Amino acid sequence: MKKTILSIALLTAISTHAENADLERIVVVAPMHSPLDIKTDPKLPRQPLPAQDGADLLSSISGFSLIKKGAASSDPVFRGMAGSRLNIITDGGLILGGCGNRMDPPTAYITPQSYDSLTVIKGPQTVLYGSGNSAATVVFERINERLEQSGVSGFANAVIASAERRSLNTDIKAGTQDYYTSFSGSYSRADDFSDGDNTSIHSKYKRWNADAEFAYTPADDKIMSLSFGQSDGEVAYADRMMDGSLFDRTYSAIKTDWAIDHALINNVEAQWYYNKVDHVMDNYSLRPFTANMMMKHPTASNPDRRTQGGKIIFNAYFDDANSVIFGIDHQQDRHRNRVSRNQPITPYETLARITDGAFKKTGLFTEYEYKINAKQQLISGLRLDRWQATDKRQNISVMMKTMPNPTASFTRKDTLWSGFARLQQQNNNNSYFVGLGHTERFPDYWELLGGGRQSPNSLSAFNNEIEKTNQIDVGVLHKTKQWQGSVSLFYSHITDYILTDNLYGSAPMTKKVTRHVDAQTYGFEADISYDLTKNWVTGASINYVRASNLSDNSPLAQQPPLQARFTLDYQRTNWHMGLLWRLVAAQHRIAVGQGNIAGQDITESTGFGTLALNASYSQTESLDWSVGIDNLLDKTYSEHLSKSGSAVSGYPQIGKINEAGLTFWLNANWRF
Repeated sequence: MKKTILSIALLTAISTHAENADLERIVVVAPMHSPLDIKTDPKLPRQPLPAQDGADLLSSISGFSLIKKGAASSDPVFRGMAGSRLNIITDGGLILGGCGNRMDPPTAYITPQSYDSLTVIKGPQTVLYGSGNSAATVVFERINERLEQSGVSGFANAVIASAERRSLNTDIKAGTQDYYTSFSGSYSRADDFSDGDNTSIHSKYKRWNADAEFAYTPADDKIMSLSFGQSDGEVAYADRMMDGSLFDRTYSAIKTDWAIDHALINNVEAQWYYNKVDHVMDNYSLRPFTANMMMKHPTASNPDRRTQGGKIIFNAYFDDANSVIFGIDHQQDRHRNRVSRNQPITPYETLARITDGAFKKTGLFTEYEYKINAKQQLISGLRLDRWQATDKRQNISVMMKTMPNPTASFTRKDTLWSGFARLQQQNNNNSYFVGLGHTERFPDYWELLGGGRQSPNSLSAFNNEIEKTNQIDVGVLHKTKQWQGSVSLFYSHITDYILTDNLYGSAPMTKKVTRHVDAQTYGFEADISYDLTKNWVTGASINYVRASNLSDNSPLAQQPPLQARFTLDYQRTNWHMGLLWRLVAAQHRIAVGQGNIAGQDITESTGFGTLALNASYSQTESLDWSVGIDNLLDKTYSEHLSKSGSAVSGYPQIGKINEAGLTFWLNANWRF
């Protein structure tokens, strides 16, 4: 009998009547900023354990789930959609991973505390950041503002936690009204964690980053900046035969945001960025080498990916009722790889890199806002993209055999369009919107060149169709002095949904196929917080998605179960205590062997519940301490979307990657 367990996600709420408004709250679930989007400060302390990469941070937002393969580099999922259906933007640019097996999703290269804001725009309700954002657009940004006066300001953070986790983060800005320079850096490490049964999970990691910006700010509405960044790390994985021993990232950008005195156009924003990731996966750096049928010698794979692009955006103001944003953007990327099947004899460093794919995209876009009256707006957008992809693989490996690639050197060109229209309204206590959106998504590197095929009789998936999504989004936000709540609902119909099917055909001759199906998804996210008294606040949030494969009349794979969180918080003067109760339902709607580029369904899952405690203390106006205990009852459990375990020498093999058991953490935030 199927069980349905209500899950409710809890907002950490600190009472609006709190006596000390400067106390930094511990974020459990980021509340909605408007009916359409969520905004949060990545520097705030969080529970569970403060985020160490971008995916960890997103997990604190209702509607997000993670495909776990250890302690780091998880793949984020929103409303049951992963990969390029979730548009990840960092300071206006793109970071694209290089690993053919998704060891390094874009969020693996993001250190949350290096950014000043995170915005999640739900559904295809913007065209400013690219196409294909059927699930959401996620924007990590740094504040680029003129200093009010000469001086130095900054942020420093330290985390100590179970599994020997140690993290240091800093963000410093210094300058005058006309010039400033900023620097952000971090170092984080952790050993293997243990689950509730005290079973050690192969999951240790190290990572660091250093980023600098130099800016010229002659006026409040004029800025020109130059940015540079570098990062690296290593991550052990419990779900595969190899680990990530190099996550080298190089970043640079030049951008300007300049107000101009023109009859119509009042602002111009322009940017050019360059990102390169150099990634190594091997079976000997972070684990004892063990020979097997597939890898008889120490083996290493070294993909790299270079992404560069730019955009120019104009803001035009016609009158009080009419304004428009329009522009053009361009991106291009190249993916290469080199593999050593016997690292001691033929080191990968001595091999030539071979390009297997190249992509280009140029887009034109515009968003128009019409103010019907002071409290009601009609917003619409249209985007046109011209894509080009070239298959540079001369051969394809199939079942340990090398065969000629039937689409070698073939270039495909496609024109895609996206658009939306949204009516929104605000009054004293409420705001709401209803929006219709259409987006078309070009298949990504993994779907075109990742080793799948369009049918059992073909060798290449390079001619896969464009995925098309039509979606309706509705959102309501209500806020009064004592309580606030929000609800977001969506329904989408997807034509030519790109499905990764690892078991296509009849056993024992099943094959991995990247094929198309029609699908539908619907669901909601809701949250509420209520001031019980001057000092006590309670809250809850819940999210649910249901998706179906209409072509096969079956569930659509890789869908998270119903989940929820409840919180109870007490605050007095400069200290605060909180309780978090998380409930996750069982998931019986699965399609074994099917999924997306980030994961496939394995088995049905049972529901679970966890308890967590947190407390914080504001020692001064600039220094805050917070402590927490995650998984207070030391339960053994795994998330539904987590990967299955692999045989790692020295570790017991597990069916699915479990979460950490009882976990203590201490967090210090200093703003100066």
